[in-house]
Amino acid sequence: MNWDNIQYFLAVARTGSLSGAAKQLQVNHSTVARRLDKLEQQLEIRLFDRLNNGYQLTASGQALQQEALRLEEQVNQINRRFKGQEQQLTGTLKVSKPSSGILNLAPLITDFHKQFPHITVELTAGTAFSNLTRMEADIAIRLTETPPQDVIAKKLGHYPLYVYGSHDYLATLPAPVHPGNCDWLIWQQPGSELDMEQMIKNHLPNAKVVLRSNSYSEIYEAVVAGLGVSLLSPLRLPQGHQLQALAPENFQHTMTLWLLSHPDLRNSARVKAFKTFISEKLQPLLGQ
Repeated sequence: MNWDNIQYFLAVARTGSLSGAAKQLQVNHSTVARRLDKLEQQLEIRLFDRLNNGYQLTASGQALQQEALRLEEQVNQINRRFKGQEQQLTGTLKVSKPSSGILNLAPLITDFHKQFPHITVELTAGTAFSNLTRMEADIAIRLTETPPQDVIAKKLGHYPLYVYGSHDYLATLPAPVHPGNCDWLIWQQPGSELDMEQMIKNHLPNAKVVLRSNSYSEIYEAVVAGLGVSLLSPLRLPQGHQLQALAPENFQHTMTLWLLSHPDLRNSARVKAFKTFISEKLQPLLGQ
């Protein structure tokens, strides 16, 4: 039996659709369909019911899933064990970061490449925790207050967020300007632990929201354009920006930034090099 076909089967089982599996595996839709059909033909059973709202496991599919999950863990354990023993500062390192532009790693990745030119970084962005056990990532950088218990979690510090608005917008409001009198722009991302709207309404229950977006960059651009105010991080503001922090001594929010890796990779030279490098670069910028 082809292990690759089992991986495609598990991806469809986890996501409930061909498109979701294709996105997870970074292949096209037709490849997933072809692999799944081939597996069903080989086993001579139907693994999924094709419904209008997605793919649902049959009884046979559920039985195969249990066996496949055990096999997957054995394969991943072998891969992690040997990968964790690699002592060469070469090869590919898979890093996962928060999505939507809330954390810019480009300058750090550039400096890391200069120091370790033979390591290729494969960078992905997402809101959910990349599964380190399934080796979707070697290292994950996440904003959370509750890191998973089964990984090595290193606290980098507190990621700051302040209320920012443009000078032109704030000048239209009666002095003294209070965040409760502002129009608010909300960044929201399904699956993210950063619930900006709840953070704001904990302090300003009557806050008027005029824009919601799943893109942090779009929220920043709207603040610059003078639409309203939002919670932005000074670590993501470009040099020479013209935004004004509104009462930063009274309205400051933070999220904890963590560096996560699987215990089996603790001795990997690539993983150790990246964790040391990122810690040294980021920790001085973050509140403790």
